[in-house]
Amino acid sequence: MATQTKAARAARNIGAEMSEATEANAKRFAAAAGSMADKAESAFAKAGFEVPEMFRNVAEQGLNQTREAYSKMKVAAEEATDAIEESFGKSREGVMEFQRKSLEISKANADAAFDLMRQLLGATSVTDAFQLQSAFVRERFESLVDYSKDVQATYEKVANEAAKPAKALFERAVSH
Repeated sequence: MATQTKAARAARNIGAEMSEATEANAKRFAAAAGSMADKAESAFAKAGFEVPEMFRNVAEQGLNQTREAYSKMKVAAEEATDAIEESFGKSREGVMEFQRKSLEISKANADAAFDLMRQLLGATSVTDAFQLQSAFVRERFESLVDYSKDVQATYEKVANEAAKPAKALFERAVSH
């Protein structure tokens, strides 16, 4: 359980680092673009003529597009982080369900083994003992088959549930 918690924390940290790095890069780019625009305007002012309005508009458009792109990237990074966290949560729940099922089958096997021992102690002949042993093996094999089917169905359910957040994120990304 501690591993899943560590993994979830790691996913959140990675998402936060990606978001912080993206934000820092976008801020640096926006600052550099603004600085370049200021320097160009200053150079044109020193040269004694006015910066054409068209140049200013192009610079402002570039700055606005940069801000918009940063905003979209930040939202996408946050959505990806949320999807990873949800997926880890679903996986953790699935692991807990597998553990519960394993404990149940272990208990059932132990109970069956004790019952067999009690029955063998009451056996009056070797033939009875062999019949009890054969019935025990057959019953445990049937139990194993049922357990395997149950685990397979649980595995499919857990895999589908864990993949849902990533699928939804991918579908949103493709539809835009």
